[in-house]
Amino acid sequence: MKLYYANKTRSYVPFGNFGDDLNGWLYPQLLPGVFNDDASDIAFVGFGTLLNEKLPKFKQTIIFGTGHGFGNPPQIDNTWTIYCVRGPLTTAALNLPIELGIADPAILVNRVYRPNDTSKKYKVAFIPYAWEMESSPEVFLEVCQQLGYVCIDPRWEVEKVLQEISRSELVISAAMHGAIVADALRVPWISLKSNAGIPDFKWTDFCQSLNLEFTSNRFYRFNSISQKLPFLRSIEIKRMVSYVRQIVCQAKFQLSKDNILNDKLDKLEEKIYLFKQDLQAGKFEF
Repeated sequence: MKLYYANKTRSYVPFGNFGDDLNGWLYPQLLPGVFNDDASDIAFVGFGTLLNEKLPKFKQTIIFGTGHGFGNPPQIDNTWTIYCVRGPLTTAALNLPIELGIADPAILVNRVYRPNDTSKKYKVAFIPYAWEMESSPEVFLEVCQQLGYVCIDPRWEVEKVLQEISRSELVISAAMHGAIVADALRVPWISLKSNAGIPDFKWTDFCQSLNLEFTSNRFYRFNSISQKLPFLRSIEIKRMVSYVRQIVCQAKFQLSKDNILNDKLDKLEEKIYLFKQDLQAGKFEF
């Protein structure tokens, strides 16, 4: 059985992306020994915004916490087994029972990850969107330096990102899985979105699964222009510093309630157990 997720082979983008790479770190710990054949035509589809018409056709497709958000809903047939999806918006889009919209399974880092150092090192951490960090890292590093924040690069190795999130008192994240993991590790967070084309749908889906209200804090960049006209870069940085500082001062941070998070974790673990039972019973052909 193969573990399928975006950018596993770096064919999607040639750099790391925490929200994708976390699949390859988390699921083998939750399901040791299950994923051992990348050539298999039986796919366990992990978390990410993959439930659309571009999802490849497999002999058997296992959905565990995947979300909708781009394109058209996929064609679901009897070769699919759906244990859970990201949230209530995904269940509605795919016409699934509402109880399948548990939460993004990335929150299971709460049950797996144990930092070596539990002390807080940073007042505020900023996690940019991976594509923007790749295109203009110097901008975000300078913004964070002027603000006195630590910049957590979503292209880093998974454990380094987890460590830096856990050592922060507040996380500002343009990367959705940065916010999801912050919530799972009980670190308050604030969403931040630039003018990159990331739909609110997937953020809202995740937030509603944890009884949170999504607030879209947007900052507008002119990166494509400032790359051609370098003298504008300092203006762009100045604007970003001012806006991010304002957001931190005025925006209401998010953090799901302990009982809600624990309920969702329990339900996801029940689905993990159910999958193990089905696997042992020979439900999936090899």
